[in-house]
Order: sequence, then C-alpha cells, then structure tokens
Amino acid sequence: MRHEEAGAFAAQAEALVADRLTAVAGSCGPGSLHFINGLYEANRNRAPVILIASQIIRDELGFDFIQEVDFKQVYRDCSVFCDMIHTPEQARRKTVIACQTALAKRGVAVLIVPADVSASVADDRIPYAVHVARPVTCPNDGDLAEIAEILNKSENVVLYGGSGCQGAHHEILAVADRLKAPIAHTSRAKEFLEHDNPHNIGMTGMLGNEAGYHALLDCDALLMLGADFAWRQFYPEKAKIVQVDIDPTHLGRRHPITKGVVGDVKATMAALLPMLVERSDASFRSAYVKRYAKYRDSEHAKVVAGRDGSIPGSYLTKVINRHAAKDALFTADDGTPAAWAYRHIDANGQRRMFASLLHGTMANGMPSAIGLQKAEPARQVVCMAGDGGISMLLGDLMTVVTQELPIKIAVYDNGKLGFVEIEQKAEGMLDTFTKLKNPNFAGVARALGLWGQTVSGADQLEVAVKDWLAQPGPALLHVHVNPMQLVMPPFTQLEPAIGMALYSTRAILHGRGGDVWEMVKENFI
Repeated sequence: MRHEEAGAFAAQAEALVADRLTAVAGSCGPGSLHFINGLYEANRNRAPVILIASQIIRDELGFDFIQEVDFKQVYRDCSVFCDMIHTPEQARRKTVIACQTALAKRGVAVLIVPADVSASVADDRIPYAVHVARPVTCPNDGDLAEIAEILNKSENVVLYGGSGCQGAHHEILAVADRLKAPIAHTSRAKEFLEHDNPHNIGMTGMLGNEAGYHALLDCDALLMLGADFAWRQFYPEKAKIVQVDIDPTHLGRRHPITKGVVGDVKATMAALLPMLVERSDASFRSAYVKRYAKYRDSEHAKVVAGRDGSIPGSYLTKVINRHAAKDALFTADDGTPAAWAYRHIDANGQRRMFASLLHGTMANGMPSAIGLQKAEPARQVVCMAGDGGISMLLGDLMTVVTQELPIKIAVYDNGKLGFVEIEQKAEGMLDTFTKLKNPNFAGVARALGLWGQTVSGADQLEVAVKDWLAQPGPALLHVHVNPMQLVMPPFTQLEPAIGMALYSTRAILHGRGGDVWEMVKENFI
C-alpha cells in the first residue's frame, strides 16, 4: 500500500468479507501511527485485524529517541489487545495471545515489536497455537418465557434488526410471520434483512424512510435484534423494548429497555418461536408494508435525470444498481455516496455493502475496495467514492494498478464536502470552506494506469456505466453530479428547518439567491 491508513481500511474490509484474521505491519513511529484511523474503523466494525507495529530498540525506550511513540497509549481506545514483545522468548506466546484475542473479541490487536527483538531468533520450542471457539449463545428458558409473555400480550409488535442479524434471515422471518410484525432494520442490516422479506419496511434513522420511522414510534412492543442503533430520537418513548444482543454491554445503553438478554440472534429466535402465540390480525403489519411500498414507488419515480440534463447522485446510483453484478461487493465513502448506496442499491442476499457507518470517516471507500478484491478476486467490486474521499488517499490508486485489481470506482464529484455543507446550512450558516477545486479525476486515473472517463450529462450516463463496469481491469468513472441535491431525512425537525430558512435568508442577502433557488428547484419542486 502507498499509505498505511489505506492499508488498515483494506485489511478491515478483507477481515469482514472473508471472516478471517488479517494482518498489517508498519515501521517505527510515524509508519505505524498512520494506521490509526483505519484501525478505529476496524475495531468499531468488529473486524479481526492485527497490527504489527515496529518500535525502536529497547535500550532507547523512555529517552524520547527519534521516532519513539508510546503505541500502548495511542491504540488503547481502538483495540481489544495492545502489548509489546519484550524478549524473543515471548514472541510466539504473545503473538498467539494477540491473534486469539482479535478473533475471540472481534476487534483490533496491536503487537509492538522493538527492532532488536524482531532481529532476534524466536524461541519456538513450546508450541503455543491459536484456538478460537464459536459457541452458540442462547438465553435461558425463563428469560425466553418472559420475552414471549411481553410479545404475546402486545398488540402491535415491530422487529428491528441490526448487523447482528447476519445468518438469521429464516429465523427472524418465522418470528415476524407468527407475530404478524413488520421488520425494520438499521443500515448495516440492509444486506441481511431486505431481500426476500414480505415483512420488510426498510430502514429507520437519518437514511431511513417514513414507514420504518413511524412504525417504531407507533408500536407498543419493539423486539431489537443485534442492533446497537445510536440515535435516541428514533426509539419509541412508550413501547416495551426487548433487546437481544451477543454483547452484554449493548443492552439498554442507547435507550431504556424492558428486557435485555444475551444471545445469538439466530439461536434465540429459533428457541423463542415455539413460545409465541400465532396471530391472525395482520392489519398493523399490512398498513406499514403498504406504506413502505408507497414510499418506494414514490422514491423510484423521483430518481430520474435532472431537468437540465444534470446527474443527481441518486440517479447515478440507480443506474449503477441496475447494471452491477448480482453478487457485487459495494463500498461507499462516508457522506452522500453512502446515503445513496443504502437507499438505492438493492440487496438480494448475495450483494454486500461496506461503509463507515459507525466511525463516519472519509476516504474509506477505495481502500476498502482493495481489500475486498484481494479477498474475493472472482467478484465484481464497486466503489462509490466522494470527490473529497478519493482525494484524501489518491496515491493508493497506484496500489490498484500495481496489484492489478479490477475494482470499479465511480467518483461522485459535486465539487464540495456535501455533508459538511448540509450541516452548516442546517445551523443557519453560509457554507464556508466546503467547496473543492477538483482535477479531472478520469485524467488522473489514466495517468496512473487505470481506465478513465468523465461524464457530465445524463444522456451519456447509461452507456458510460455499462462501459465502465465491463472493463477487464481497474476503471474509474468521473461523474459530475448535481451539487444541489440534498439527502432528505424521513421527517423534518424544527431546528434544522429553521436553520435552513436562516441560511436561505443569509444567502439571498449575500447575493447568493441563485444557489437557494437551485436547491429548492432540485429538491422540492
């Protein structure tokens, strides 16, 4: 890799898609420091990654020697293990502990290796080895009976699934069918719960829709499954909440709950099902399934080319979705590309999606695609990159060429830091220092050895996307997307609405009324 941060993003993506330990290694001081943002991402995503961080020789530690860094202090908050090999005799044993901890606790392990230790002969006489068990965890019968009683006595039940629902599709649908309950899900659970699901009402949260949002607020019992959703304003105030999670520290930490149990979602749902009473009244579920279908039809109708021939980011995503492989792996930069990806890329049980939803960092898309393509060389890997994100780690396009990785990169060029600008406008501020003066990214790609093409008009987009995806090697499609398109939440809060009104007034007073009109025309007319 050209940059260690990109290496950490690539490693965490590989660890997640392949479900295996992935290693990165860095040189003393600044080399191993560069990994930190990608390792925060990995730890929050529960990706088993190990960093081998080189350290200066032991005799110079503690004397502020050149490139000396206290890695234990630095990596304490983003790792499940962080320790140094002090002697060659410790090497095998401590390495085994680091690997085993990363796999067992699902996170980042940091192994600090002084240069003189790494140059020594390791003691390999005692055959320490990694042993990782994966027990099936299920609540006891008493807890299950208590959950069943809550759900059986409730009239309107909603299931709300998070990333912990991976592999539990059949069991969750069986519970929903018995309870006649709609299923809402977090963004991270989209790929696990959206497909082949007649109970689906989509996402809630800022990227969600009105059906999922209102269903959670209107239910009298919410069954949370492997979800650690952070935003409290999207939880019901009066409903009884039952939470199932494999991590006991997640229980009730976002919102007060009625009952919390530790368990694998798949095993817990299978054990709970026989205790649930079959319902006949499906009116609550039907109402929200129909509301979600109406929302989908409405959104589908809106996602079209701009009136002036421009390309909204949502429309670009819709075209990519139509032509990408059925088992494609998608990455998306934090910001508008991730928002459009989770709203407009269809999950089908084969596709996977990766974005920085827990850490919220820029520049994760392209390097994550590198890791995915290395792990799954036979699958199509599509990166939806922002112009700000691709710029930050642009150098690793050379890694793509060097490694001959056929990833497909679409750059959503709106000429600005889109989410930052939205935040400023919602506070009533004029957008400041958000504009970007971008190069021709297709020209940059061609100079580095990738296939590259720029598209500015909607009439060229369909052919360009098909051509881009058909390239045998790495390819970059530079798309000028409409800079005025907003990511609209499922509801309007008073404060951001007032803030946007204040922004509009200030913009007009500062001679930028044209910007306000373009924003209104693109999003509300």
